[in-house]
Amino acid sequence: MKLFKTKESSMKLMVCYDASEAADQALKLAQAYAKKWCATIDVVSAAKQEDDSNPETDRKIEETFQSRLKERFQNCDVPYAGYVLIKPFTVAEQLIMFSENRAYDFMFVGISKRSKTGKLLYGSTAQYVILNAPCPVISFNGIGRAF
Repeated sequence: MKLFKTKESSMKLMVCYDASEAADQALKLAQAYAKKWCATIDVVSAAKQEDDSNPETDRKIEETFQSRLKERFQNCDVPYAGYVLIKPFTVAEQLIMFSENRAYDFMFVGISKRSKTGKLLYGSTAQYVILNAPCPVISFNGIGRAF
């Protein structure tokens, strides 16, 4: 894998986004990298489809997401696309499935501290993404340091 590509062959970055502060910070970091690397960004949000979900609710989720993205990219001249995934898989599984055939150079994920009990009960989306991603993952802990 080439780390840096020429302006003619743009890099592709994926940001796993859940509207948290950590995800916003990861998005800002991805925007900074995208400017330096002449990259495009795909911002991907996922939710597990519930048995009683309906198209109207899904449409509202999509509209809210796209509106939020428009705000986040208002002063950023980086090309981007936003995707909302609502399927009967876990959020982490959806993010990995989405990324597998898209040849991303890097994925960005915001991480937040959670208790061991919280991780046991709810799992860790970030951990699953980091361990199963088809490309390198840059994780951001939300306090100013990327790992």
